[in-house]
Amino acid sequence: MSSDGRSANRSSLPVLLLTSAVLGGLVAVGISAGLQLKPAEAASADLAALQASFVDVAAQVSPAVVNINTEKEIRQQVWGFDIFSFDPWRGDPWPPFRPYERVRKVTNLGSGSIIRSDGFVLTNAHVIGRADTISVTMANGESYEARLVQLIGKKDLAVIKMLDCPTDLPTVRLGDADEVQVGSWAIAIGSPFGFTETVTVGVISAKGRVVRQARGRQEMRDLLQTDAAINFGNSGGPLVSIEGEVIGINQAIFSPGGGGNIGIGFAIPVNAETKELIDQAAGASGRL
Repeated sequence: MSSDGRSANRSSLPVLLLTSAVLGGLVAVGISAGLQLKPAEAASADLAALQASFVDVAAQVSPAVVNINTEKEIRQQVWGFDIFSFDPWRGDPWPPFRPYERVRKVTNLGSGSIIRSDGFVLTNAHVIGRADTISVTMANGESYEARLVQLIGKKDLAVIKMLDCPTDLPTVRLGDADEVQVGSWAIAIGSPFGFTETVTVGVISAKGRVVRQARGRQEMRDLLQTDAAINFGNSGGPLVSIEGEVIGINQAIFSPGGGGNIGIGFAIPVNAETKELIDQAAGASGRL
């Protein structure tokens, strides 16, 4: 009896241990699976929401971002061999070395933001320069001639007015860069190298930057620094927060080789002071 009991006990023990091991393994697998699946699902939902935010910002802001092309005719009096106008049948002296007028056209490309539904556009002053003609092309492909309204020189900003355009155009919302923190999302929208409606994403890398143009011609102060890709043609376009508000006007890049973006771009912050200047330049009746 006792022998059978001992035998029964000995035989049941390994079964219990094995069963416990299997159950323990199943519980461990279940907990592990739970820990892996739930955070992954939450992370996936967060990423989807973040992506939706970028998509919404692009859809909301891009229609109010324009491509700006300017042209200026430069005339210079130079001395040289004016071969092209030389006419021996007219009795022109030989050799044709004399003063003559050289005419060349200089074009510039930039971006801008529609700040009023009747066609007022904010851009950089250096995009406009002293252009003879200004052409603005909207995201829908419609183009309009424009005129300069006012330069805001100290801020390298300019307000231009699209001519003979509709009065119900889409507009951007101006935010407050003073409330933006380093590390916040930054979205640049513009026409780099003529590629319209280009959207690039980064963060605010720093605030209050002071940079000097090549050869020390001009010092630019209190700039936002961002690693959102900014290239030639982005000048004057908006730097936008994840909420879809314009927090800066893209102005310059640091590019030692002169080739383009290396992740260091600068924008003029849009804050209360800047909005006051823009408001005055546009002659708006109310706050923008």
